[in-house]
Amino acid sequence: MRPTFRNLAAAAAVAVAIFAAACQSSDLPISSNGPNGQSFSTNNALIRFVNGSPTAGSACTVATQTTTCVDVFIDGHKIPSPPGAPGIPYPTVPSLNPFAVLPYISVPAGPVLIQVYQSGTKTLVFEPGNPPPTPAPMTLTAGKKYTFAIAGNAPLPPPSLPFFQGYLFVDGLYQAGFGDSMTDFHNASFNAGSLQYFVTCAACPGGGQNIGNPVGPGGTVGPVSLVPSSNYAFNAKNAATQTITASTLNGLNVNGVIPDPFGKQNVSIYAVDTAGLLTSDFQLIGVEDTNG
Repeated sequence: MRPTFRNLAAAAAVAVAIFAAACQSSDLPISSNGPNGQSFSTNNALIRFVNGSPTAGSACTVATQTTTCVDVFIDGHKIPSPPGAPGIPYPTVPSLNPFAVLPYISVPAGPVLIQVYQSGTKTLVFEPGNPPPTPAPMTLTAGKKYTFAIAGNAPLPPPSLPFFQGYLFVDGLYQAGFGDSMTDFHNASFNAGSLQYFVTCAACPGGGQNIGNPVGPGGTVGPVSLVPSSNYAFNAKNAATQTITASTLNGLNVNGVIPDPFGKQNVSIYAVDTAGLLTSDFQLIGVEDTNG
């Protein structure tokens, strides 16, 4: 019997919880409080990883879905893959969102070297630094949250390094009040160019409400507060418009209510490329987050 979206969403939630617990025994160069959802300890930063490239990885199957997977290393230590996945998958379907957008992990602040490989291989598809062969570590600041996203659907052309695009986002700290919700939007779509984000909902202005100004690849908008409402959808537009609904983020949230009564109150949205080459060939993926 083919799994339903609700079953896949429930399985994904369980897998994310197991994944966070599994990280506790990893050999990552992390501070003593270990990987965690949304909290800081002395001199550490939080970082999550997003697979936003449909072609950077090697072929894999996750939750019965055929896709591609990458392995991410930080300072030479592999980030554990979600349970049941050979690597971090690209989200070909919404049920893979929780596998493609990993939980935050805690790492010591300072320079870190992020490397991305095709899953299960020694094929390097991202390493910062120009010109080669010397990698250039990225610097993380204590008390800040970050997202690193591998992006694009083809390696960058010369004179760039022969790797896919990678973006390091500084994420805002969610501080929503009781019964309120916040969101931020990340443009990790190399092909889409500048995107205007907007939300629609039952209580939103007619035609939707723009979130900030158009932002190019590598840019972030937010976090911004959302009016509590049903029928929420998160949108991005250039020449085309792509949408992800609040119901998609949690299969139990059948009315698209934000803050989600069945999940976390805040939302992180990422625009990522699809396999096409047009500026319209992007999709929105996302996860729910807690405060912090």
